[in-house]
Amino acid sequence: MPEEGRKIAEINKQLAMLPGNKLDEISDFISFVLSRQKKQKRKIVQLEGIWEGKGFEKLDLNKELSAIHKEVGKSILKRKG
Repeated sequence: MPEEGRKIAEINKQLAMLPGNKLDEISDFISFVLSRQKKQKRKIVQLEGIWEGKGFEKLDLNKELSAIHKEVGKSILKRKG
């Protein structure tokens, strides 16, 4: 990171020496570089179907949740008593 800080300081010095009429050009260039970087970072990963055929289709989630709910309820009642 110290190297990055030095580079930023050097760029700031150079910017201070630029004539005012060149600042728009620099701003446009920076926007261009940032837009390219954002496009490269966006990588869409689709996980649809990743668990297909693994046996999870057979699960009855409502039944499983009901069983867990009953189990937790019993556990809480045991602590109170």
